[in-house]
Amino acid sequence: MKDALRILCGLVSTILPLLAWAGFDEALKSYQARDYTTARAEAASAAEAGDARASLLLGVMVQAGQGGAVDAEQAVAHFEKAARGGVVGAYSKLAQAYSRGAGVAKDRDKAIGYARKAASLGDPEGTFFLSVLLTNEYLSYMNANGKPDDARYFQLAKRPLSERMIDTEAQDALYWSADKGFQMAVYMLALKAAATTGDGNRKRMLGLAEKLGASAPAALQNYVKVARHMDSLGDSYTSPQLFIDTQMMQTVAGTIKTCGVRESRDEKTPMAKLVGTRISKPVSGAVYLPSRIPGYEKAYLMAGQWEEEWTYTGCERTAAVPIKFVADGFGGAHMLSEQSGKDIPGISGRGGAK
Repeated sequence: MKDALRILCGLVSTILPLLAWAGFDEALKSYQARDYTTARAEAASAAEAGDARASLLLGVMVQAGQGGAVDAEQAVAHFEKAARGGVVGAYSKLAQAYSRGAGVAKDRDKAIGYARKAASLGDPEGTFFLSVLLTNEYLSYMNANGKPDDARYFQLAKRPLSERMIDTEAQDALYWSADKGFQMAVYMLALKAAATTGDGNRKRMLGLAEKLGASAPAALQNYVKVARHMDSLGDSYTSPQLFIDTQMMQTVAGTIKTCGVRESRDEKTPMAKLVGTRISKPVSGAVYLPSRIPGYEKAYLMAGQWEEEWTYTGCERTAAVPIKFVADGFGGAHMLSEQSGKDIPGISGRGGAK
């Protein structure tokens, strides 16, 4: 009798996990078919039987109100159960819950801890969210109204390399997640590459935009147009955003050099046209934000300066306008106008966190 019971218990312990796995497969099929009522019931049954994957799926559905009522607290409980069961994706969900205070008390440290755990386990979503968390919590220069705060920007920009560990972690998390093909990371990195001064960033942005294809948002599509225009002009170390920021002042300088000083009311004189760019002096004194991700070692210029010549045509004349650029310490740069001999006010080509 004891032997029979032992055999029976062994069979039950073998069969139950198989039933749980079968339940999860059915839940996933129903979920993919958008039959959320069936999927939720199947996931609940499989989770109860001990399938940690089903706990994650159930948490997602409970959080979103798919197939039943929304319950943020229960969703977190399901995510925690999935995490205890070794499901990698659960840590990203927990990080997001603690970051937003959804179903739990808002806790920045726990959110970052869970995101770091997700990143350590190789989860592209969790790694991307780690980048977002670190950026928003430590590196943002936006004020309470969502507007750029220049004082905060320059405060962040002036930090020495010894105080940039968070910057490196945030950037590397974004690089790694984008390299793994996580779409939101690809989009974010493309935008950052368009606004950050560094080796190969313009080419990198174009490659990322190509991966996104028709799903690339309007802001990125505009940067693509600017980058292709820049490629047609010649060499330039400026990012597309820095190129845009520099255009107005330099077009005025180009018009003055080709057409001379005219009265502002003289509408017959068109603005000069930019027809060529070249790097006249390469970057000197370059300091790049360190990166542990291969290929990104020089993607973020912190310090250094370089010079370019932008050639304009106007009034049947051609003239080159020298420009000096100086890295601002936060991925962007400002320019020194050779026409005025003064720094152009404001921030050009902001490349830091937003």
